[in-house]
Amino acid sequence: MDDFYFVYDYNKKKMTASRLYRRINSEFERYYTESQSWKPAPEQACIYIGEEVFYDEITEEQALKIIANNALLL
Repeated sequence: MDDFYFVYDYNKKKMTASRLYRRINSEFERYYTESQSWKPAPEQACIYIGEEVFYDEITEEQALKIIANNALLL
């Protein structure tokens, strides 16, 4: 499976989200604003079991905009 980025509670107009994740090299990671870093999030494997209605898949460029705007809503 290809690498991808996904978010929860995505507002495309404001480029905000409550949580930002990526799947890179078969590993899930979550972005944390406080530490400005990606950390392992293996529990996100649940997205393969019917959770796709709860998140939006986005591009890496969109993810970088969310990070740059510090637009993760807690």
